[in-house]
Amino acid sequence: MGTFNCFSQKTDVDFLNAAIAEFKLAVDENKLHQTAKLLSQNSSPIQQKELQIIEKVFLADLISQKVDSLNQKSTNLYLQVSHQIENSKNIPLQIWVHTKTGFYLYSYNQYIQALPYFLKSSRALEQINDEELFDAADILKKNAYFFSTTFEQDKSIEFLNRALRQTSNQSKEYSDLLNAIGICYLNKGMLEKAQDFFIKTQQSALQCNNMIRYAKALGDLARVNIKKKNWKDAEKLLLEDIAISEKTGNDRNTMFARVQLGKMYWKKGDIPNSYQILTQAQQYAASKTYLKGFEQEAVETLLKIAIQQNNSKAELDLRRKLDTLNVIVKQNEGEEAINRVALKIQKEKVQWQLEAEEEKLEKASLLQWTWTIVSMLLAVIAVLIYRSYKRKLKLQMAEFNQKLLSFQYEKIQSEKKLAETHNSVEAYKTYLIEKTQQVKRLEEVISTMKNQSQNTANKKTNALEQLLSSHLMTDENWNLFKQAFIAEQPDYYNDLLDSLPDVTESNLRIILLQRMGLNNQEIAGVLGVTFDAVKKAKQRLRKKYKNTADFFI
Repeated sequence: MGTFNCFSQKTDVDFLNAAIAEFKLAVDENKLHQTAKLLSQNSSPIQQKELQIIEKVFLADLISQKVDSLNQKSTNLYLQVSHQIENSKNIPLQIWVHTKTGFYLYSYNQYIQALPYFLKSSRALEQINDEELFDAADILKKNAYFFSTTFEQDKSIEFLNRALRQTSNQSKEYSDLLNAIGICYLNKGMLEKAQDFFIKTQQSALQCNNMIRYAKALGDLARVNIKKKNWKDAEKLLLEDIAISEKTGNDRNTMFARVQLGKMYWKKGDIPNSYQILTQAQQYAASKTYLKGFEQEAVETLLKIAIQQNNSKAELDLRRKLDTLNVIVKQNEGEEAINRVALKIQKEKVQWQLEAEEEKLEKASLLQWTWTIVSMLLAVIAVLIYRSYKRKLKLQMAEFNQKLLSFQYEKIQSEKKLAETHNSVEAYKTYLIEKTQQVKRLEEVISTMKNQSQNTANKKTNALEQLLSSHLMTDENWNLFKQAFIAEQPDYYNDLLDSLPDVTESNLRIILLQRMGLNNQEIAGVLGVTFDAVKKAKQRLRKKYKNTADFFI
């Protein structure tokens, strides 16, 4: 391990970066405590405290690697160092600890628990130069992985490109980063761009003999071909991925590739191969507590096979297993959990923007007083009038931006409240009434824009109208509401269709919204039409269905 004499001439950043590198080697050689002791002999008291924190992080990491699961010892160590680092003035070390803690939880699909740590690290990462970071490429990569999972693809790509600039193109990590960028573009639906990055990943992985990454790149290229329905190419790529993964002993990647291949066989109608491949994948996933999401994927398709083959016993067993998995996955790693995390991230972003706007308002107010005093002393009336006018516009824009963000925040809160109440009819009623109130306030603000200068008013009006249009009931929202309504009032809905067999979807929206207690003005606000349009639609319905109009309208 050396004598560490070189550290005496290094800065704090260099010292801790070198210490992290030594600890990494120590973990591989199981000499963690010996390394910590040697390093402490060459550091100041403050650095010794920081070295102890780094040692605990690597110890937690080592334990989790050995047991290959979320465990109490590692969790306690991570929570301990995260608490210790909170009041530290060493921002790079704070970022490093928060990222390592968050990534430990994220690695075992504890997305909600990982979120606070990644929010802290990512916010700090936006305010620091990469050269100041400890283990910069690794930290940026880990943050990118998390935000890619939670639908923040652009943020993830930004972090990954920063990490690329800190990484040698001859290293194994370089191909990992290329592949991660490809995954982001795949998640964005940009298939050609994703494919380009996966091909670059292959080339880079072969150059540095990183066969595991090469195999994963094959699997990711297969995912692109599956989306394009190029079944033959996808099958060839996945079989090669599995062969390499088995040869290198990477069971997890073998399992992942088998899940993709088994699902593809099902889509093609190749039931025997689908059953065989998915059974192998499910057996491995079942042996790991943190792979329940993959096991769920395999079991869902195996259940479809059992139903198609009329295998009642297998169907019953698989349904029971799937019920158990659904509960586990829903809590930690399922779509609902990820959506909750994504919603919290959006809420946090709005909060950050609000804070920034408030800070701008404070600065603008201070600037206003400063310029007023200077103008009075210099008696430059013309300049005073001009600058006062400019400041007024800035203040108006800052106030407008704050108001716009407040509207966005209200919208997110309403959607969150609806999601938490499981989309019941009563919850939808509250949600829609809140929407109409928000729409009304937006329309009032838009009407006041007419009194401002045309250029400024146009910019503000466009932003408000975009937000206003996002409040309107989309086809997706309508279908979710209709499903909830049918589930709670099936008799009414069936009577309605029997009495009005040829009722249009647009008229059906008006009828059901009124059934919930919304008046004409509220219905118009939700649907994005005029009050008169709603009124005329009802008149036409009364005229067309004379015998039943009073019952429904």
